[in-house]
Amino acid sequence: MMRGENFDVPGQVPSFSVVVPFFNEQESLAEFCRELKVVLENMTPGAEVILIDDGSTDGSAQTMDAIAMTWPQCRIYCLAENEGQSAALLFGFGKARAPIIITMDGDGQNDPRDIPRLLARLGAADMVVGTRTARRDSWARRKISRIANLIRGYWLRDGVSDAGCALKVFRREVVRTFIPIRTLYSFMPALAVAAGFRVVEEPVNHRPRRHGQSRYSVKSFLLLPIIDFVGLAWFRWRRCDSKRRKESNLAEELSRRISAAALRGRFVAVGLGLAVAGLVALVGRGGADPTDPESRRVSLSRAEKIARRQAPEGRLAAEQLRGENSRLIWEIDLELPNSDDLLEIDIDAHDGQVISAHRESAAEETSEVVAEDQPRRRQLMSPP
Repeated sequence: MMRGENFDVPGQVPSFSVVVPFFNEQESLAEFCRELKVVLENMTPGAEVILIDDGSTDGSAQTMDAIAMTWPQCRIYCLAENEGQSAALLFGFGKARAPIIITMDGDGQNDPRDIPRLLARLGAADMVVGTRTARRDSWARRKISRIANLIRGYWLRDGVSDAGCALKVFRREVVRTFIPIRTLYSFMPALAVAAGFRVVEEPVNHRPRRHGQSRYSVKSFLLLPIIDFVGLAWFRWRRCDSKRRKESNLAEELSRRISAAALRGRFVAVGLGLAVAGLVALVGRGGADPTDPESRRVSLSRAEKIARRQAPEGRLAAEQLRGENSRLIWEIDLELPNSDDLLEIDIDAHDGQVISAHRESAAEETSEVVAEDQPRRRQLMSPP
């Protein structure tokens, strides 16, 4: 069902379409739309915004209706059931009318102010992918993503270091390369490159989630991407190159395919090794086992309550479970009121004791995250 079709002006085609899927994001909807509206009002006129309610049950649809009433360029589509992020995106692409499409997450972690910079890069490319250089997610999620990006980038050769970033800008013809898989977000660049389109990256801001909870699980964040990765590796190998620069005869083509197959076989152990190493890192870090109830008696919710005693007015920014000297430690970051600083609190996951609590500036936090990402960037930049 569609609501808020306020932009149907005969003969008028928007300059670009912003497609955003939502699922149970009522708390972040109004703030996200307000920021996006301010950015678009300062850009080329004629933009349209397509919001897809993916079967929300928390009142998101009613909030989106209210937003559309005061935003003529906004169109609302409500799916009867939760179909998944990729299905909602593909539905939105079908409704978009502009020659340029922009995708974002509706949880507020993407910054709409980055849109003009990505659009500027589109002049020399077909797709621009945002790269979260200072990612504000938990340690576990960053590690899984880092390993997945290394494996995916090596085997699919998409030239992208952060394919999972929701903020992307691309030309409408690129949509034809997408196939309906549940992990489409992460493989959109690979599909575009396989079809001969040019894909580039652009650093973007990444903010901590302020409302709601992430719905990613081991199944959606690790198992399903592995299954789709195997299928796409085969798809990329078999797909016709629509922009081949030179013709080749049958013998040359067979030779090329045989050489490529041999190279893939040579490095299959490396890819599997990285995947296993990532799982081992998540299960145990620093000699401690996060799945062992004797090692982790303090739950995340209890650790958050203990941390809030240090700063009752603080807002949760990030958390991670790490191993240190054979013990597990909850690291909780709180945003302090009227300040850009974070209060970083370490709590023993065995007995709930506060180990340390210190203030950290936004610049220090950014430098720390960037420093963590440097080994990955050096590895990506090194020749194969």
